[in-house]
Amino acid sequence: MPYRIVERVFSSDDNSPTVLIANLHMKSDIEENLKKMEQVVEIAHEKEVNILIFPELCVTGYVWETENESEVRDYLRRGENSQIATWVKNIRDSLFDDGIGLEYVFYNNVNLKDDKFYNSTFILNPNIDLYDEKYIYNKIFLPPIEQKYFERGPDKRLTIDTKWGRFGFLICYDLNFVELARKYAVDDDVDAIITMAHWRSEARREYPEMNIKTDHYYGFLWNLMNSSKAAYNQVFSLAANAVGRHEISDVYFWGGSGIWAPSGMQLLQASNINEELLIIKNLDIRGQKFKEKDDFNYMIDFERFYNGIKDQGSYTKYL
Repeated sequence: MPYRIVERVFSSDDNSPTVLIANLHMKSDIEENLKKMEQVVEIAHEKEVNILIFPELCVTGYVWETENESEVRDYLRRGENSQIATWVKNIRDSLFDDGIGLEYVFYNNVNLKDDKFYNSTFILNPNIDLYDEKYIYNKIFLPPIEQKYFERGPDKRLTIDTKWGRFGFLICYDLNFVELARKYAVDDDVDAIITMAHWRSEARREYPEMNIKTDHYYGFLWNLMNSSKAAYNQVFSLAANAVGRHEISDVYFWGGSGIWAPSGMQLLQASNINEELLIIKNLDIRGQKFKEKDDFNYMIDFERFYNGIKDQGSYTKYL
């Protein structure tokens, strides 16, 4: 099917990457999802994209509430990584490592390990072993429905160094926990945080005396968290979210995939209703980060006042 493609140019630096963020409706249909992802990969090649980011659980679609939980587990087992090995190999074999064509595909899928399911982010790249644990991020914070099917990941962050900058990874609900993003920014010194999600839209918050109400509170949180994550940490936020209504659970997913600058300002955001492919050319990740830090670097003031306690997730005040 044709996709609406939104293209923007960030800078005149041709050495900076072109990034594609996929705002897609993922069904509970593994074959259809894989076909859709193949189409997006083909578009990425045609558009000379360097980095492609898919939403969370893009192979299987999201899990759902049911009295027969074994049905969902059987379905997840059919879509886990070893079951789609040929598809994965074909995509990986199409990638380049010359900085000109498509070099990285970031996707999220079911990871079966010791007969336990993990919600995991994987990296496709010619020089990376897909199954090397140091290149896999297992989701740490699981909402209640996922706790029925997935194991919680260990407190292990994933960072990769590329020619364009250092990237850290979050998955959906992880976005709500500011300490995790802070560790990426302070301890790992990342230039950008990539979030893959199946983030819901519908939840009501109402303040009747103030005449304020929203039926899309979760959607409001998505925009807020991505913006604040970028601004508090002075890093880019690149986020791919699923869009549309789940055909089994009837839950609506917010979409709104996008890019937020280290200032926290939104640069580009996708539809909350329709599938879209966002392409931003010449995204000067490192350069823009340091331009904004040179202008006003509150990370310097933070580090002057606090001394990081390595691997403990907290900070102690200089005395």
